Amino acid sequence: MSKVKVVLVLTALLALYGCKSTLTSWLRADPVPLTSFLPDHEKLRRMDDSCPFHYHWCDVDALMSANLKHIYIAPIDMSYLQEGGAWDEFAKNITTAEEDLKELAEFTRLAYYKAFKSQEQAIGVTVVDSPDVPDTLVLESAIVAFAPTKSSVYAAGVVGDFFVPCLGIVTEAISSGTIAVESRARIGKDGPIVAMLADTENDPDALVSLSKFTWTTPAKINLKRIAIQTATCCTVDKMEDLDRGYPIEFVSSFSDADLDEMVF
Repeated sequence: MSKVKVVLVLTALLALYGCKSTLTSWLRADPVPLTSFLPDHEKLRRMDDSCPFHYHWCDVDALMSANLKHIYIAPIDMSYLQEGGAWDEFAKNITTAEEDLKELAEFTRLAYYKAFKSQEQAIGVTVVDSPDVPDTLVLESAIVAFAPTKSSVYAAGVVGDFFVPCLGIVTEAISSGTIAVESRARIGKDGPIVAMLADTENDPDALVSLSKFTWTTPAKINLKRIAIQTATCCTVDKMEDLDRGYPIEFVSSFSDADLDEMVF
């Protein structure tokens, strides 16, 4: 797609939906119920729509006094996916669902690893490959809800090999894809939890070439965004200073390599 076409589409969207804050609030997913992956829910603060996360809590004093020098990204926990929800219904018709879910977990862990690796200097910690390294913060995350948008709904929005932007808005009542992640950070492998995050995201609205699109692609876009924002939140003084980013992605094709190049 030419730069001129992209500018025209952006201009039309801005005219249609107004300022970024209004658009962000409109496209923001409702948070799914918190799971037992995060303890002490009463500690969590409900954030407003300007923040990338729905819930947040941090024991700043404990973090500062721990003198942490490393961070370890634990394997992604998939055991909290809500039973009986849209994921279960969708998975019945996908023969590769279990395999794809494992791949999604690996993709997510790598996204967190790369996000924190890119922020090592700003945060002042080094990403390590073992939770047993002394002075290590262990980041544990779980995908607690996954409701893929049905492929038939996406196909209905195809125009000349491209999905219509804001298809998620048009089809929300029919089938709106959602991904939810909860994260907790603890001092050492078995130490106290000192920070918690939770976020739910709708599938991003985008212009997408069909050549490399898979049914997990929208989830991967959001998971990479969440990973980057989780790492970035360690570089700001307060959560309100963390930019949520623009809620619409404009890309010509999708693959893991393309996702690796995307900057939010």
